[in-house]
Amino acid sequence: MKARERFYKAMEHEEPDRVPLDIWITPAAYETTKKHLGLDVPEEQEWGIMAPLKVSEEFLRRLHIDFRRVYMNPAAGFKMTTYPDGSTDTEYGFRGKWFGPYWEITYHPWAEFTEVEQVLQYEWPDPEDPSRMEGVTEWAKHLHEETDYAVVGMVGGPWGVFEISAHYMRGFQKFLLDLMKRPDLADAMMKKSMALALDMNRVFLDEIGDYLDIVLVGDDLGHQHGLLMSPKMYREHIKPLHKRIYGDIHRRAPHVKILYHSCGAIEPMINDLIEVGVDILNPIQPLAKGMDSFGLKQRYGDRLSFHGAIDLQHAMSEKGTIEDLHREIDIRITALAPDGGYIFAPAHNIQPDSSAEKIIEMYDYAERRGQYPIMPME
Repeated sequence: MKARERFYKAMEHEEPDRVPLDIWITPAAYETTKKHLGLDVPEEQEWGIMAPLKVSEEFLRRLHIDFRRVYMNPAAGFKMTTYPDGSTDTEYGFRGKWFGPYWEITYHPWAEFTEVEQVLQYEWPDPEDPSRMEGVTEWAKHLHEETDYAVVGMVGGPWGVFEISAHYMRGFQKFLLDLMKRPDLADAMMKKSMALALDMNRVFLDEIGDYLDIVLVGDDLGHQHGLLMSPKMYREHIKPLHKRIYGDIHRRAPHVKILYHSCGAIEPMINDLIEVGVDILNPIQPLAKGMDSFGLKQRYGDRLSFHGAIDLQHAMSEKGTIEDLHREIDIRITALAPDGGYIFAPAHNIQPDSSAEKIIEMYDYAERRGQYPIMPME
């Protein structure tokens, strides 16, 4: 069975030949694995999430990956500035700096705003800049027409409405206080972010929507032990904006599946996410509170597909053994794969402490273990 056919079969909640496989990985973990495999070939496929990364087609094929990605470009005219503290800026106005494998925000352009009018007057970069789509259409068409992989679209700009406002533009502490004390200001920031998302999606999907199978979106709503806000607050302030954005994606590209990323213990909001149009939930962080794979499949598996779930905190870390990894894969495939509706992947980016041997074994074992019919655990 071809990769794209495998993906759609699974999304129809039917059983393909095997579970589809995807990968999220940090640049450091990729480099270690590439060297271990002895790959010295061109790296033409953009693959970064949270950090710039290009990978080789040979790497993706070796790990049996069923997906390929299409990214919207940043505006070509933007010239990045490096500041004395080593941080660099972005075309959206926030600045950041590398701390280990992640680029963390060090300057929030909305941090000192006190009035709604300041938010309304803030100028986003131009979504219509033609350089954003230079080469993108050709790549998407190539993947759709000349390969059999499922194609994932990565829209430009920071994701979401809550996360861009809190993490990138305002700062988490101030924004969470805004939600409590100045909801008018918080709402203005999220609606400003929604307008950017709608414009970016329009430019991207109107051009290449026919070539995509998935659109990746995200808005972190949880942490390891709970939610970042109450469900009531989500439903009042954020859910209507999510519904509009994801509804617009489905309207512009009715065939695509929306893959929604939120870290953490978000089980109390899963029904809400289904209601706003989410088709696939990522990353199913298995050690987070309430995110038991068997329970999630039982409660939501007839209405939602799952992406991720392989533990990075123990099984894939330097603490875990190969036997731990095998058991982890056994558990997640046994829980999530029956009757389709599961894409095997790590529960976020594979970290630098995952050895190359373990990463390769993760995918080789999953390729074998994920064959249908799913065999019960021993």
